[in-house]
Amino acid sequence: MVELMAVKDYAQQIAEAIATVVKIDVEVADHNLMRIAGTGRYHKGVGQSMDRQGYIYQEVLRTGHQFVIETPGTHPLCAPCKARGNCSEKYEVVSPINLDDKAVGAIGLICFNETQAKLIQENQQSYLIFLTKMAETIALKMKEQEFLAGLVSANHYLNSIIDCLEEGLITVDLEGNVLHYNQAAKRLFSTNLLTPRSHLKSLFIPQIVADILRAGTNVNEVVEREVHLETKRNRVHMILRALPIDGEEGVKSIGVTLRPFDEIGKIVHRLSLQDAGYTIDDILGVSDTVCQIRERARVVAASKSTVLIRGESGTGKEMLARSIHNLSSRQQGMFMAINCTAIPEALLESELFGYEEGAFTGARKGGKIGKFELANKGTLFLDEIGDMPLFLQAKILRVLQERQIERIGGIAPIPVDVRVIAATHRNLEEMMAKGEFREDLYYRINVIPIDIKPLRDRKEDLQILSEHFIKGFNQQLNKEVRFIADGFRQRLFDYGWPGNVRELQNIMEYAMNLAKDETLTEEHLSPRLKKIEIQAESNGFNLEKVERETIMRCYQAFGTGVQGKERAAKALGIGIATLYRKLARYNIE
Repeated sequence: MVELMAVKDYAQQIAEAIATVVKIDVEVADHNLMRIAGTGRYHKGVGQSMDRQGYIYQEVLRTGHQFVIETPGTHPLCAPCKARGNCSEKYEVVSPINLDDKAVGAIGLICFNETQAKLIQENQQSYLIFLTKMAETIALKMKEQEFLAGLVSANHYLNSIIDCLEEGLITVDLEGNVLHYNQAAKRLFSTNLLTPRSHLKSLFIPQIVADILRAGTNVNEVVEREVHLETKRNRVHMILRALPIDGEEGVKSIGVTLRPFDEIGKIVHRLSLQDAGYTIDDILGVSDTVCQIRERARVVAASKSTVLIRGESGTGKEMLARSIHNLSSRQQGMFMAINCTAIPEALLESELFGYEEGAFTGARKGGKIGKFELANKGTLFLDEIGDMPLFLQAKILRVLQERQIERIGGIAPIPVDVRVIAATHRNLEEMMAKGEFREDLYYRINVIPIDIKPLRDRKEDLQILSEHFIKGFNQQLNKEVRFIADGFRQRLFDYGWPGNVRELQNIMEYAMNLAKDETLTEEHLSPRLKKIEIQAESNGFNLEKVERETIMRCYQAFGTGVQGKERAAKALGIGIATLYRKLARYNIE
C-alpha cells in the first residue's frame, strides 16, 4: 500500500490552497504522526514528528472519526500535552484520511484567534463536510499513486518476463516501425540496426517485411516463415512468426517472434516422442548375440559413422537405433525416424528433403522442412532402407558424402550435420545383384553393420523378455501375475516366432488380459499358439514337414543370398543344386 508520505507534495498543495481560501492554518499527518504538510506556524515543522503534541490526531487515527476540539489545552484528550492550560490553539477540527476503510492519516484546521474560531463554530457543519472532501481528495491521490506504482511494477515485471524468453520478440506498428524488443532480439542484431526508432526494412529482406505487415491487416492472420539472419556472430537459421496484436478498435500492432531452428528441434525431440528415452539396457536378453549387440552399440555410439542394422521385422531395430542415439554425444539433438515403406514414393522425397514455397502444385505456403533438416545435430533413422526407390538412393548417397541437402525447388544447398542409422530386413546383397539397390550406397551405409538375430535363434531370451512384458502389463491392466506355468513356458519355447519380439509382446498381452490369478497357464495362450501346437502333435513325424522346417530354419539363419545358400547347403549336407530343387519344391522362396 502506498504511504501518505508518497503524496506529501500534493498534500502540501492542498493545505496551502485551503489556508489561502479560509484564512485558517492546515496541517496533515500520516499514520506514524509524522507531519507531512503544514501552513503558517506549522510550515517549518513539516517532516517532524507530532507524537508529543498530536494527541487529537492519535484519537482520530484510532477511531477513524472526525473530532472537533472547542477548548484546546483543557480538553481531556489534551491531558498528556505539556502545553495543557497554556495552548495557543483556540479551535481545532480534525478529519481522518481513510483509504480502503482504514485511517492512513489526518488533516486538521487549526485556529489561533477568536475570529477564526467563531467563524468555524458558526459554520461547523459546512467546514466538517469541506474537510471531509479534502481528506477524500488526498485519499484519491494516494489511490492514483498506488495505481501508477502498480502499473510501473507490472510493466517492469512484464518486461522482465519478456526478457526471460529465449526467443527474440519485436513489436512494430502497422507501418513497420519498431516499438519494443526484448533482450533476446537485441542479441541477434547489431545495435545500430535494432533501435526504438528503426524499421523492419533494416532487419529483413523486402519480401519478409511485406509478409510481416500483412499480419496487421487481419486479426486472424498468422505468418510463419523461415529466415536466415546475419547476426553479430554468424548466419543463423530462424523460424519467424508474425501475429496481430488486437486492440479495442482492431489491430494496433504486430508481434514478431524469432526462434533458432535448432531449438525447435530440441523441443520436439523432448516432448513429441514418448519412447525417446531408450537406453542400451532396455535391449533385454541374456544370449550371446544380445550381449554382443549391447557391447557393439556402446562402442559405436561415440562414432559419427553410418550404422546399418539388419534383422527381421519385430526384432527391435528402431529401439537399438534410439539407444545408440541416446548414448551418443547427439542425445540433445533430435532423433527423427522415417519408414521408407510406410510413405508413398511420391511423397518420400519431400519428407526427407523438404520443399520451397511454390515448388509444385499443392505445395504448402512457406514451404516445408524435411527430416534431414529437422535431424540437424541429431540422428536420422532410415527404417526399411531396402524399400527406398533408386532415384532417392542416389540423393541419400550425395547427402552422406557432401553433408548438405537441397530442398525440392530450392537453389541453395543447406548444410546438415546428421548421423544416419539405416535398417532393413531385406537381403541387400541379393538386391544389388538384381540392380534393385545401389552398390555405392550399400558400402556407404554398411560402415558399421549390426545384425539382430530372430527370436527363434535366441530362445534363451524368452524368459527375461516374458518377465519384462508381465511387469509392464501388470501396471497397465492392474494385474498381479507373478508366475509362468511350465506348460505355458514350454509352448513359448516350442513356437517358431515369425513375428519375433513384437509377436511375443502381443502373445503376452493376450494372456495377461485373460489371467485371473498370479499364474499364466496354457489356457491363457492365444488360439494361434494352441493351433500350431495341435498341428505339431499330429504332424510331428511327417518327414516332408520336418525337412521343410529344417531347410527353412537353415535358410533363414544363413541368409537368402548366393553365399547364404552355399553355406546352408553345406550345413544340410547336400549340394547347392539339390537345395535349389528343395526350395522350389517346398515353395520356400
